Amino acid sequence: MSPCLGKQLLPLGLLTALAATAADEETNYRRAMAPALPSVSITADGKPQRLEFDFGRDRGTAWLARKGEMYVDTWVRHYGLLCSTYEVGLRFGQGNPGCANVEWFDDPTWLTSRKQCNDAVVNHIGVNTDIELQKVFEKATCAERLIRCVSERCP
Repeated sequence: MSPCLGKQLLPLGLLTALAATAADEETNYRRAMAPALPSVSITADGKPQRLEFDFGRDRGTAWLARKGEMYVDTWVRHYGLLCSTYEVGLRFGQGNPGCANVEWFDDPTWLTSRKQCNDAVVNHIGVNTDIELQKVFEKATCAERLIRCVSERCP
């Protein structure tokens, strides 16, 4: 093998390893998706003030307001006696009915971070504002709630 060829393969191998690590990390999320439902709160011109998302029993709820405000309320279960820190995030996108083939507007916004121990089930409630979401509010049809463990010792 020529020395030049070896130098070209090294970065490619490194990129492949990094991509595999990112894909593995992403699969460690606990995920739930939900379609958008207009809220009963409407603007003067009859448009919904916010979109609501119900991820299902024991998976929580969320909403996205027209001004870019977002809210999540979900329970997170920790498995094990040793402590771990969990974060809950949201992301929004546009997809077919039932949230198939979703094109996400951005990466998740992480709204909570809580340390949990001893098989605890903890309620995570978080709020944030992302003014960039104002631009895509009318297009949002789906939300995804993500839970990730960010400790050294994740179950």
